[in-house]
Amino acid sequence: MYKVMIIDDEETIREGLRSVINWEEHNCSIIGEAEDGDEGVGLITELKPDIIFTDVRMPGLNGLEMVAKIKEINYQCIVIILTGFREFEYAQQAVRLGAFRLLLKPTKTEELLQAIDDAVAELKKQVTSQNELINLRAKLKELYGLTGTTKDSQPVNSSEAASNSKYLVAKAIEILKQDYNKELDLKSVSDKLYISTWHLSKLLKKETGSNFIDILNEIRIEESKKLLLSPQLKIYEIAEKVGYADVPYFTKLFKKHTGQTPMEYKNSVK
Repeated sequence: MYKVMIIDDEETIREGLRSVINWEEHNCSIIGEAEDGDEGVGLITELKPDIIFTDVRMPGLNGLEMVAKIKEINYQCIVIILTGFREFEYAQQAVRLGAFRLLLKPTKTEELLQAIDDAVAELKKQVTSQNELINLRAKLKELYGLTGTTKDSQPVNSSEAASNSKYLVAKAIEILKQDYNKELDLKSVSDKLYISTWHLSKLLKKETGSNFIDILNEIRIEESKKLLLSPQLKIYEIAEKVGYADVPYFTKLFKKHTGQTPMEYKNSVK
């Protein structure tokens, strides 16, 4: 089950969230509650929730400061902000800090249910991305003879997939898989993750044993192999579709990865 934490200084809000939702139906359970951000950070560190519901205005460490603190300690989880109308501008800052969803009080039950379902779907996607990362690393190791090792030899659970460097690398891989046909560089991806290019480069090397461009090329070549199954597409069209304007460069990379030129591969799978 996915672990949920509620952080709000109003007991009525916490009680409402506990009682209005049948959490088990959504494969979730409430593991803790806090009345302010200070207590919240302590419980988050101790209990490691997957999903957090939090208010913005609270005594002590407020919701914004708490979200920033979570980011500072590099703990990754789904944060859903509950906010009053007058706090909306402040809550937008929380979204920029990485909050997953913003719900305006009083929140309708159907909006809560949708937010929970979306959060669970995102957590499942993170697990998929992390497992894809394991498979991608194996391919890179085979291609480049990498000797680095990671602890990730088995599929991970939601808590592991949503924490620390593994989560960030999985999200980076997800971005590359979605946007491989666009102009991508280390900075554009690191900006989306709100980390520095140096940090992302270091994490990619640590978790995959390879660098940004090698990972991007591997994804592009895998996608081009799928397109080569189509008899209607020309080689130059496939190169463009996977992000290469230079056809000779594409051909050279493809042969390096597969041992065949694109045309040889195309003919072999007819």
